[in-house]
Amino acid sequence: MKFQIILMCLFGLLSVPLSAQDILLDEPVRAGELTLFQSLRKPDEYRYVSDQPRLAMHPNGKPQFSFIRYVSNESSAPGAEDITEGEGGGIIHAVIELKVTDEQLAEARRQLRRINPNGTIVGAAPYTGGTVALISSVSDPDAGFSRKVLGVGKAPILDGQKAAVSIQLTKLGAQVLWQSFQTPTPDMSFSFEMEMEGLNSPKGAVIEANFEQIYKHQNFSAGMVSRQGSTMLGAEINATFEDLTRSGAIKVTTINPDANIEAAVQEAYTKLTTLMFNQSGSNTGTPSAPALPGAQQPGMLERAQSLLAEGRKDVLEDLRILENSRSARPSTPASNGGPDDGENRRREGDALPVSIHSGTAPPPPGPAPNYPPEQFGYERPRPTLPTTATVVSYTMREVRQKGTYRIDLTKYTTSSLSLRFDQNVGPINCDECFQQFNIDDPLYKQREIAAILDGFNAADFQKSLNFVSVAFRKKHQGGETSEGDIRIDKSRFNQDGNYFKFTYGWKGDDNRNLWRDYEYQTVWSFFGGVTIEGEWNQTDINTLPLSPPYRLKPIIVEIDPEIMAEEGIRSAQVDVFFTVAGQEQTRQVQLRSRDEVNETRIEIMEPADWLDVEPGYEYQVTWRMRDGTERVSPRKESTSLLIYADQL
Repeated sequence: MKFQIILMCLFGLLSVPLSAQDILLDEPVRAGELTLFQSLRKPDEYRYVSDQPRLAMHPNGKPQFSFIRYVSNESSAPGAEDITEGEGGGIIHAVIELKVTDEQLAEARRQLRRINPNGTIVGAAPYTGGTVALISSVSDPDAGFSRKVLGVGKAPILDGQKAAVSIQLTKLGAQVLWQSFQTPTPDMSFSFEMEMEGLNSPKGAVIEANFEQIYKHQNFSAGMVSRQGSTMLGAEINATFEDLTRSGAIKVTTINPDANIEAAVQEAYTKLTTLMFNQSGSNTGTPSAPALPGAQQPGMLERAQSLLAEGRKDVLEDLRILENSRSARPSTPASNGGPDDGENRRREGDALPVSIHSGTAPPPPGPAPNYPPEQFGYERPRPTLPTTATVVSYTMREVRQKGTYRIDLTKYTTSSLSLRFDQNVGPINCDECFQQFNIDDPLYKQREIAAILDGFNAADFQKSLNFVSVAFRKKHQGGETSEGDIRIDKSRFNQDGNYFKFTYGWKGDDNRNLWRDYEYQTVWSFFGGVTIEGEWNQTDINTLPLSPPYRLKPIIVEIDPEIMAEEGIRSAQVDVFFTVAGQEQTRQVQLRSRDEVNETRIEIMEPADWLDVEPGYEYQVTWRMRDGTERVSPRKESTSLLIYADQL
């Protein structure tokens, strides 16, 4: 089983309130075409998943989509053979939105009443981040169709929001895909990989991870050679965790025989990945595209596809071995309560997990029909073929975790859920969306620069950012200067769907290569009066990713309810202090003894371009006792991702 963690929300300053996590991720309900998640504190309230992608529409009803094929005339060198075809290619740009229709919501409400007569749908469950990609089989670099296999962008996280994605095609790719769009089902789809935060129900299991043993694994020890470390796919990280589970570095102990071992192991992998790794998108923006043909190192897509192929091959082999072993077993009548009764159930592939023997690691989530029950405590269910490959990548954090991390899954725990859904672009009845032109007439030539906030969604404007402004400057070869600026705030972001343009024309630019060069400068304005002004930079790219100078660093705050009861603690207030552009910022979170969830998360900011020493923070805990007194700890320095608020 593959577990995927999609890109986390990169930017934000305020701590996540518990109300934002008050949905049960592991108990979804299907109502009509929608998937619903139930509230923990208000069981009659449900939130729906916005998983209905489609092309966004202009007010006139036309799709926000364009497919341009272009050609540039080429002259042959003196004495060389005549060139009969010019160079060219294609550019596809699509604005995609996630939107559930009123009809779908109405049908979901009718279906929900059959499940829970008092149930109501109160809104959409917010995503914390994700990616959206344009995918097409004609974008195979080995066939010479595309320079970039995927056009990847940040996905919208709220119902009704939009995101823009582009893909550049070679001449051959543009020709083939152009013909594909003449059919009812063009060879192009949207692929969403999204992440949602919430709560998981008690699993009746405790997981212990020995970080000293984990970091000794050959796949992880190489990641500490440099600050960036080795880039790993989520599937590669999970495969390493599987090895560590088999070796006992990660141990699972069940509290009751009905514990869901599968879900417990997956939840442990999620928490360990968050503690040990940064998503590559958090550092470098858009996820890495695959390597170009002829490159020495394979790109992310090639590695993901390779893992998918290997996984499918392994599962097919395991299924063959499983079927052969079952057909070779003699048929034995089941006895009442005897050992053969359980064995026969396992032969049918319906075995239930039981308590794992003390000190014995459980089998990993991957297919393993040959794992003996006497070694691992239960036999794996019948494996299924993996069908998707993801390109989400991670780099190891510079600061190592230490000691043994204990994950108590006997109560409600915060967690994240990864969702993948795809949708074909469908027929596009829009003649003006498809254009072909020759780019050799300089008089009419203009260049459009697209600016995209990298790693941003509308919710980030409510948490941390006032605005970002971008100034453009183009010095033409004829002596003139074209200037412009863009100011992006919450209102503009929602209106334009994270796609902002600056255009300049042809003014005496006889050198076509130099005509592509321009300069830009960014100014970031954060809450609290912090303004960061960048330098003027020169570039020639036509899509400008605007990466924030500060990134999110999540800190998990935990408190043991038993210690709170023993020490007479009514509540604990944790204040975290950090610096943004030389100015101290403070964030605060509260943990109370009556809370059902005894952990939460507070988010601080750190420079996105730190090189040598990971920036730290300071924190202070104030305990309010049941006798009315208060106890305050001194301010402590830390770089850890964990704060234990019960250490009086």
